Amino acid sequence: MPFPTIKDDGAAVTLDLHGATVTEADRLVRRCIRLASSRGRSSVKLIHGTSTFDRDPYRPTIKSLVSELLESGEFADYVNDHFAFEGHTTVSLRSSGGSGPPITITDLN
Repeated sequence: MPFPTIKDDGAAVTLDLHGATVTEADRLVRRCIRLASSRGRSSVKLIHGTSTFDRDPYRPTIKSLVSELLESGEFADYVNDHFAFEGHTTVSLRSSGGSGPPITITDLN
């Protein structure tokens, strides 16, 4: 089974959520967006998959979680905009002007 992975090239972050539960993805996404913004990254790509079960309102998916988090306004201080695509969502960040070392999956736990 795959595990969530992260890639950070110093400008953009890609967080692949495959293998995470919805609860784990919630924690990872929240921490990733905040940390990426504070380290001056311009965007975060959240790979959530296509969520074949998203037609069942009683079974939350990572895809629906990401959408709900970004639409909630909780990240207004960090996010300029977001764009949903098939299988992933790209988040344009407000940079805090900071910088720092590459973000690792350990940083998000």
